[in-house]
Amino acid sequence: MRAAMLVLGLVVAGCGDDEGEEGAPKTAYERDLAPKLASCTGCHDPERAEAGLDLTNVRALFDQPSGQHDMPLITPGNHRQSYLWHKVAGTQGIAGGLGTRMPVGARWTDEDIDLLARWIDLGAPE
Repeated sequence: MRAAMLVLGLVVAGCGDDEGEEGAPKTAYERDLAPKLASCTGCHDPERAEAGLDLTNVRALFDQPSGQHDMPLITPGNHRQSYLWHKVAGTQGIAGGLGTRMPVGARWTDEDIDLLARWIDLGAPE
């Protein structure tokens, strides 16, 4: 169990060998979360922006309200105060929000939801 948590911590902290544009190391967001959030951009891109959300880039996660709730979409350092986490975890009702669990259709795995929580808890590094 400890080994699994250490591996998860290293992945989230962005300690991999993958490289992004211009040879810079990819962040955990680019490597691990952006591909998962791609499943959301069919409805939450700049053109459709359902519920007022554009999830096509990491900056958009910080600059937008949740769209359905007063809770910020992302609260760096606290996933339980981040409405995005509640929506993918299916706990939006507990957080005082509305609607259904996201994404509609293919749900995120528990591991993916835990990865999102860990990334947020680490301060949501870009």
